[in-house]
Amino acid sequence: MERKNVTNRNHWRNPYIIGQTIIKPEKFFGREDLFAFIEDNLNNNIQIQLLHGQRRIGKSSLLKLLPHKIKPENQEKFVFISFDLQSYSNSSAGEIIYKLAETICEQLNVSQHISIFHSTTEINNNLDIFCDAFLPIVCQGLGNKKLVLLLDEFDVAININDRNHFFLYLQTVLIKQKQLFAIPVLGRFDDDLQNLCQLFDSPPTQKIDLLYEISAKLLITNPARGMFEYEEDAINAIFELSSCHPYLIQGICFHIFLQVRSGTKNKVNREDVDNIVDETIEGLKSGLEGLWDGLSINEKVFFAAVAEIKKIVTSPGKSPEDPFTLLKSYGIIQTEEIIEAAKQLVKKGYLEGTEKEARVKIELVRRWLVKFHPFNQTRNELKKIKKEEIDRISKQELELYRDKNIQDMIDHYERILALNPNHFETIPLLAKKYLDIENFDKSLELYTRAYHYNRIENKENLLQALEAYGKNLKKQGKLTKAKIQFDRALEIEPEKESVKEQLAEINTELGKQEVLQIQQVEEKPTKPDINNSKNPFRQRVILGIILGLIALLGGNIAVNLSSSVPNPPATQTPTTTPKADDNIQSNISRGDRILFSTNNNTRPDQAIEAFKEGNYSKAIELFENAITDNRNNRNDPELRIYYNNAKANDKAKTGEEYSSLTLAVVVPGNDQSKAQEILRGVAQSQEQFNVNGGQNGRLLEILIANDANDEEQAKKIAKKLVHKDYLLGVIGHGSSQTTEAVLNIYKQEDIPIISPTSSANTLQGKNFFRTIPSDAAFGEKLGKYATNSSFKKVIIFYNPTDTYSKSLKEEFRNNFRGEIYRLIDVTDPKLDIEKELQESASQQVQAVMLFPDIKYTATALEVAKINLDKNLGLKLLGGDSLYNKKTLDDGKNVEGLALAVPWFREAPQAKYFSQAAKQQWLGDISWRTATSYDATQAFIKSLSSRPSRATILQRLQNLNLSPKGTSEDKLVTSGDDLKFKNGERQSKAILVTIEQGQFKCLQQCSP
Repeated sequence: MERKNVTNRNHWRNPYIIGQTIIKPEKFFGREDLFAFIEDNLNNNIQIQLLHGQRRIGKSSLLKLLPHKIKPENQEKFVFISFDLQSYSNSSAGEIIYKLAETICEQLNVSQHISIFHSTTEINNNLDIFCDAFLPIVCQGLGNKKLVLLLDEFDVAININDRNHFFLYLQTVLIKQKQLFAIPVLGRFDDDLQNLCQLFDSPPTQKIDLLYEISAKLLITNPARGMFEYEEDAINAIFELSSCHPYLIQGICFHIFLQVRSGTKNKVNREDVDNIVDETIEGLKSGLEGLWDGLSINEKVFFAAVAEIKKIVTSPGKSPEDPFTLLKSYGIIQTEEIIEAAKQLVKKGYLEGTEKEARVKIELVRRWLVKFHPFNQTRNELKKIKKEEIDRISKQELELYRDKNIQDMIDHYERILALNPNHFETIPLLAKKYLDIENFDKSLELYTRAYHYNRIENKENLLQALEAYGKNLKKQGKLTKAKIQFDRALEIEPEKESVKEQLAEINTELGKQEVLQIQQVEEKPTKPDINNSKNPFRQRVILGIILGLIALLGGNIAVNLSSSVPNPPATQTPTTTPKADDNIQSNISRGDRILFSTNNNTRPDQAIEAFKEGNYSKAIELFENAITDNRNNRNDPELRIYYNNAKANDKAKTGEEYSSLTLAVVVPGNDQSKAQEILRGVAQSQEQFNVNGGQNGRLLEILIANDANDEEQAKKIAKKLVHKDYLLGVIGHGSSQTTEAVLNIYKQEDIPIISPTSSANTLQGKNFFRTIPSDAAFGEKLGKYATNSSFKKVIIFYNPTDTYSKSLKEEFRNNFRGEIYRLIDVTDPKLDIEKELQESASQQVQAVMLFPDIKYTATALEVAKINLDKNLGLKLLGGDSLYNKKTLDDGKNVEGLALAVPWFREAPQAKYFSQAAKQQWLGDISWRTATSYDATQAFIKSLSSRPSRATILQRLQNLNLSPKGTSEDKLVTSGDDLKFKNGERQSKAILVTIEQGQFKCLQQCSP
């Protein structure tokens, strides 16, 4: 690599830019998906789209360079106007509109048009001048070009006094002027943005987030080209510190550059990165303070607490704890506001994980917090909550002191704590008043909280309260309780003489009482064998009393003080931490390993090896041979997916413009039958797409992942997938339970996920879609069927801990007009099915609802068996978890069972697809194959010329597919129309029943 002369290092200019707007396209890296998202919406005549992101994430640079990032053929269609609202925080709506008009005139070089406005006063009185007089003249001069307003720092508009007037006017302008477009950029995502979304009728909204690693790597290495290089380990160290935040990368690399320029090194390693961390934190301090200033007090305290926990974890000998436990150890009450603050920090992207397991998302930010906003300092901010109201109440304090009414003072302090339970200036004052009226329990509770918060200031107060309570109890003769208080005091202050004296007196008195008990045992006649002095039982009694006496007299009984006076908060951690699962990659394959081996299939080991080596043409040949030479392999969707993946990768080698389009499918490998059913639908759609030439020559590649229907493994799989920058979307997971476990992981990275098999109503999110009807549809169908069948009373077997099972039960309850006599837990180890059914039949129950999750379908089938064996005559209805071959295998036990299902191959609308699938897979297919086919088709039909996660999310919301397409694309869906509303497929469940061991249409399979 060519480098500049080392002797000229002092003349090198630092190429890294900190905190300034980037105006040169060659210095800007990444955001291709965002630019494509914006351009796609502009081409589709969407007049407003909202962008939002954290401070310093590169919002202004993105807006500045947007005109340069539009495709050359589209640049003539748009005229972009950059308008920064930052300096107009004290302006009225009219003044902002006038300044906007001035800016349009300046940037279009049509200054004469500003004369339309005689003064800012006039436009304040009549905003319509801008819309009705100014814009028509400007747009006329543009011809057919679209005028696009790039509105930076739009938060300012949210804060102006007449903001509602401003927003409503902007909406009116956009309605009147179809040639006008607006792209506001906000520095936060909260209720204000949600209100804007409602006002502008849910416009496309996109988060400006962290960079993908490939873009971050370019940002690190390209500016230094010709001067020095970064070792791979150094790049990874920067990733670990910055989490690919562009501002932080620029800051880190800026200080690395200074270090390299002053030395002689030509390569940067991990140690070099570690050496400049402190300097970087100092250098970025002012920029990061803007982030801090935008947080509420509760958010600041919780943020600092989470950062403190990581510091504890990295110190030897201490155990980590969750943030709420840390707050509690300082006496801080977990208010609703603190809980909400935790949720907001996760929502804003500052924290990741659940609130209880939260981690600071960016390591450099965590280190900055520990240095400049440590928890011990930040927690003092709590006293500022509701400060104005508390100050107003506190003005009455002097008058209350004059009246010397203790109860009034208590009421006064309680009012303050009702406003702010963590007002630690008030807590010791209230504790003292409770002590004055000898309410020791309340006093000690408050003094203990104050002691946890500040041990130095409140130690003596707590000791005095413990002594006072101990003396009071001693005076009443309650020596054991008194001893507990003095022992607690001695734990806090081991050398306190007054406490030792009280304990000595109590121990002496307790000793006398123990001796008296021994004498009573000696003198009291009982059974002869016990009175015998040599009797072992008697000896043990006496020995126990003597040992107890020795312990008491020693005064060293260990009393666990943690229940009332916890140990100081942990500041260190264990030297070892649990290892992450390094083998999760072995559960993900694109063709480099077989995930689902069956006895029927010949393992295509040679094809796998060729794929691993990147010899894709050879892999194509070997996979094809494996599929065609063995009938069993023709029915194996995993091999067919790898065959098509080899084709996609082979095509990608011919040029960058043919890089493969990648989706992932996550299946439950612990149930290979269900996994294969899902994979068949994905494989059929993939092959259909690739055979037809793909998207502009780009073919589809499918990653297969196995979550084993286990929530923890599913989370590990999801975390692995989200870091694959090239991944456009995910099909899965196999059950509602696992999907619920991972949904937030995908949501944080804005990865679209389409589930073909998860129906629970609780699954919702802007990135979540499903091709199976929700439990609302299944519950409605069954509830109405049961009502129309004149069932007056039913029972339900379900799993109260399973998402799907609970959801289906609730939806049935909402739609059934009769009485639900009993809810029966299928997980109860003491469940007596026969007894439950006998009792229900005796109470005129007419039908049984079987809503088990997949783990308890055997229990449901046992219900059917007992119902038949005992000739109880109860009608059986169930959900789609029973829609499988295992149920049919139960024969006459399940005859007449009615099920609500998502798809049935004999339904009129499904026959065309089911016949094509039967031909490909050499047999009938299941509903999972149909819904997974639809999920893959939804992704394929949402591809654009430059597809990204963002553009796919946008297109999925507007998707509308009919079952049959063109002559080239005959199979579009598995039978029903495919469109989504809030992520839900707009289709209904259908009813089937079991007749003579086969599923048959019920009510003609009509939706």
